[in-house]
Amino acid sequence: MVARRLRRVAARGVSRARASQDVFTEAVEVHHQALARFAYTLCGNVTQAEDAVAEAYARVWPRWRRGQVHDNLFGYLRRTVANEIYGRHRRRLLERREAERAPDREADGQFEVAVGDRDSLWKALDYLSSQLRVVVVLRIVEDLSEAETAAMLNLPTGTVKSRLSRGLAVLRDRLEDEHV
Repeated sequence: MVARRLRRVAARGVSRARASQDVFTEAVEVHHQALARFAYTLCGNVTQAEDAVAEAYARVWPRWRRGQVHDNLFGYLRRTVANEIYGRHRRRLLERREAERAPDREADGQFEVAVGDRDSLWKALDYLSSQLRVVVVLRIVEDLSEAETAAMLNLPTGTVKSRLSRGLAVLRDRLEDEHV
């Protein structure tokens, strides 16, 4: 689809580089909201979500310009956003682990008291590993099939099923603990 659009634009006398830039710009305009919503669902923070999407654009553009990304630009961008959120989540977990090791850590815990169900859900999502969280978000929030999720994450379908099961179990346990 994208390759055909590039050929059509190039056939009108526009250079391939300019055509490539026009198609990428159009894709950014069309898919920005969906990517931002996806990133927000993964990380739960508007600022971090926007940063992750912007970083994804910055990482994908050079590959796109060189012709390394072909037909599914949106899928490639979505995967790049997920990888960016993975990396940020891993860094956050490492920072927490280091903070727990510090002897002067306060005993009051890391999370505020939940104000409502939405806050409880965000707090519970924060306990999921990045691998479990991305599968839960893709399957439940983004409503992708198991096969689509597996293809996007380059995982076997069985791994998607088991990660979804484990992720939902963690969420259930955390939410039940909150309401008891």
